Parts: sequence; C-alpha cells; structure tokens
Amino acid sequence: MRAGRAAHTTGMKMIRKWTSAVLCAALLLWYGSPPVQRLLCGASALESVPEGAPLLSTTQSPLGAVSGSGDERLSDRTGANIDIRFLGVLPLRTVETVGTQPVVAASGRAIGIRMQTRGVQIVGLGGIRTGFGTVNPAAEAGLKAGDVVLSVDGESVKSSADFLTHCNKEEPLLLLCERNGNRFRATVTPVRDSDGALHIGVWVRDSTSGIGTLSFYAPESLRFAALGHGVSDVDTGVLLKSGGGNIYPATVTGVERGSGGQAGELIGVFSMADDASIGTLKENTPYGIAGTLNRPGANAPLYPIASPGEVRLGEAEMRSTVEGDAPKSFRVRVIRLDVQASPETNGFMIEVIDRDLVARTGGIVQGMSGSPVVQNGKVIGVVTHVFLSDSTRGYCIDAQQMYENLF
Repeated sequence: MRAGRAAHTTGMKMIRKWTSAVLCAALLLWYGSPPVQRLLCGASALESVPEGAPLLSTTQSPLGAVSGSGDERLSDRTGANIDIRFLGVLPLRTVETVGTQPVVAASGRAIGIRMQTRGVQIVGLGGIRTGFGTVNPAAEAGLKAGDVVLSVDGESVKSSADFLTHCNKEEPLLLLCERNGNRFRATVTPVRDSDGALHIGVWVRDSTSGIGTLSFYAPESLRFAALGHGVSDVDTGVLLKSGGGNIYPATVTGVERGSGGQAGELIGVFSMADDASIGTLKENTPYGIAGTLNRPGANAPLYPIASPGEVRLGEAEMRSTVEGDAPKSFRVRVIRLDVQASPETNGFMIEVIDRDLVARTGGIVQGMSGSPVVQNGKVIGVVTHVFLSDSTRGYCIDAQQMYENLF
C-alpha cells in the first residue's frame, strides 16, 4: 500500500509540473501576441520589432555618457543597463554592466594596399597535358590550394619568378611548405607538357595590390585595422598569407557604379614609392588587415569601440572617401541585427540613406570596404560587403570583434 501511495504521489507531482509548464508557455505566447501587445503597449511598440526578430533580444541604455573629447586617453570607463526581452516585447530582467571600452581614431580615408606573401602561395592546381595523358604532380604529392611554399631544395623562395626558376628541373624537388601554421615537406617531380615546358601543376601568387579603406587606429600605438575582411586571391578566393607590405595614401578619381548584378568600384591612384608609405602591413586575417602607421592621420575623430549589444536599429554615420583624398560622413541606417559568431557571420546590415552618396556612387561599392560606421558617439562596425542586387545595402562586421582579433 505504501508503495502504491508513493507512486501515486510521484505521478501527481509530475502532472502538476507539466501542467504548470504548459500554462506558463501559453501565458507567455498570449502575452506576446499582437492583439495583447497592441492593447498593453500600443501599435508603435510592435512596429519597432523587425521581421524575424530573435526570441530573446536585448536593449541597452548607457549608465553614464563619456565626457570630454577623449583626446588624452585611450579608453573610458562606461556602463550600461541591458534589458533582456522575450519575443522582443516581454521584459524578463535587467542586467547592469560595467567595462572598459578602447577609444580609436575613426579614419575612413582611402588607402592603396601592397601586400607581399610569405614565399609563394598556391592559389590553384591544374592538370598538365602530356603525351601520356593529363597528370598533376603537385596534387599527387598532397599539395592543396592555400599552401605556402617557403623553399625548394633548401633554397628560399622569394617570388613567383624565383619559384619557376627553382622548378625548371626534370628531377624530384623537395618543397618546404606551410599549411594552417604547420610546416611539412613534399617531394614533387616536374613533368613536361605537350609544348615541352616543365610544370608541377600549380598556380602561385607572391603579391597583390588594390584600394581599400582605413577603418581605425589606436592613437598611441598607431596600430591600424582596415578592410573588415581579408585579402584573398582574386581568382580562387583563397586568403593570402601575408609576408608584409605597406599602405599608401590614395586619391579617388572616379566611381564605376554597379549594374547587372556586378558590384561598383572606386577608381583611384596611389604611388608605391618607398617614401610614400604611411604604414607597414603586418597581418592579413579573415577580420581584416592590420599593421602600424608611420604617423597619425589628420582629422580622424576619436570614438569608443561599441560592444555588439549597443548597436541599435536606426540612423548612423559611415565615414568614407568617394572623391579626392578626404573622408566624409554619410547618413546610413542600421536595418538588421545578427549574431556574429565568426568572420563568416555578418554583424549587422546597413542601408545608405544619404542622397548625395547614392547620387554619386549608387550606394556601397568596392573600395569602400573598411569604412567605419558610427552610432551614438561610438564605432559600431565596419563595412565589409555590398548586396549585388541592391547597392544601397551592405553588411558590416562588429567593431569590437574586429578590434579584439586585430589588436
């Protein structure tokens, strides 16, 4: 009998527990339904919730505004109240945060980029037509796109031409390579193609250059970050392994507007003379490029780096150079927020609402990658990609994630 009563008590507890859970869920769904929210909060409260809003969302209000110009310090102590809401409307709790946010100089100036790879980087493999069929010695040796060749038969490789000279032998070659930070050796024997030329079946690259935008830099150390994405091989998309380089001041002379699903482009010029360099390039990562400036930039305002939770839907400013060599601020609007867990996940989406910029460029074009976005007195992100179907819209990487990975 006692065992029966115990089983009955346990069963009743389980029923009450599940009943409570179902009732709570039903109450939450009822509370978050549009009719009830219109009754409790008014229609405007629902209109502010974007389509596809997450189940749990946060809003953040500052506890104390940063005072002063910030010219004499690298960081300021700031805090915020973070409101956690269910379905974007039902308040669950408020969390007070206090932290240190670094202050950076937001640039937006156009720069010329010249990057040298370490050794030569394999950006693709291809078959070689011989009298005995199509072969690929590099692939047979286990080499892959993205591998870096550092030396051949113990001799350092400094350029693509140097690499081709080393490989012009009809005998086995010992290659010292690097993949994902790990070094290994591979033995490759060149073969003659149908024209009699020797090949191992790889395409390599030793340098690249182009125009981008300087995002921000630390006022004291002069360490800079730019682009918001890595420099990749134009044909294969493989991220190039930086062996150093330089950045130069660039002058924008024109704009090619995007059309037919093709991105537009800034047209500019820069000199790669040794005395023209304004900074040394040291790193190329999925988050952007980084290095050290030779001197501070002119007229670069100081702002704290915002945390991702501080980014709001609504108006902001984007600093870019679309004419000459002086950056300007243009009006944009943050239209979507996403969670950024990796470089492949975009931080947020913006839309250009500045009529002058739309008239001049059509919106966002290539070369504007790296343009810093400022909202409520803080750098919230950096432009990385443009919509091919709508050049007024683009994606941004969160400034904090870019700062933490490059600084």
